Amino acid sequence: MKTSRLKNVIISILALVNAFLLVLLVSRRAQERAARDRAVTQLVQLYAASGVELPPALIPTGGARFSSVDPARSLSAEASFAEALLGPCAPEDVGGGIYRYAGEYGQCLLRSSGAVEAALERAVDDPEAFFESLFSSFGYAALSSDLNGGSGEVVAVRMLSDAMVFNAELTLTFSENRLVAASGSFVPPAEADERGEGVDGVTALVRFLDYSNGGGEVCTAVTDVRAGYLLQSSASAFQRLIPAWRVTTDVNQYYVNTLTGEVTREG
Repeated sequence: MKTSRLKNVIISILALVNAFLLVLLVSRRAQERAARDRAVTQLVQLYAASGVELPPALIPTGGARFSSVDPARSLSAEASFAEALLGPCAPEDVGGGIYRYAGEYGQCLLRSSGAVEAALERAVDDPEAFFESLFSSFGYAALSSDLNGGSGEVVAVRMLSDAMVFNAELTLTFSENRLVAASGSFVPPAEADERGEGVDGVTALVRFLDYSNGGGEVCTAVTDVRAGYLLQSSASAFQRLIPAWRVTTDVNQYYVNTLTGEVTREG
């Protein structure tokens, strides 16, 4: 057999193999889509049977399965944060894992849990530009603002990659173009690990429905479902970010721990 003819035969065989593999891949993905569509339909029907509206578009399509994250306490990061609020300031260890920072514009307490309490008198020409710069510098994203004429509150939440740390909020209070208070949670720099395994979005919604029916929770509609983290602190750990699904209803918000499947109600 001539070399050129042999090459053509080999090329034809490889083309057939590739075509076969492509057909298998397309078939597998079609089966996965069909299975997901069935799961979505069944889940919507389950919720409807319990008197709860669940829009199919809210049901997560992927895993978004994060691992727990244990940020290490960083006194340098805390000092940078305090300085961004107070101007140049000096830290004081007052015991119990609490540091007090005193600066030109006031004082700030930072606790081992990450809790922030600051009382200030700082003139701010442009409150919006100030809080946007502060939030972006320390990994926060604004959630809400009622600023009017230089007075009001701005609430932000800590982000890790593109996911919220749901209960790590930071509130800034302004009065007549003066920053007068800051409170909430400070989470130092940390790296997210998205390779974890755990409860996916569909399973989380099943767990929530079981919890709701078993505990007599009252709601008529699910309005949002998203993956993120819950901030926890304990005597043995400075901070721990636990991966969770947040299920928001027309009445309250609930969290499904992706590691254990446990459901908790906000507040």
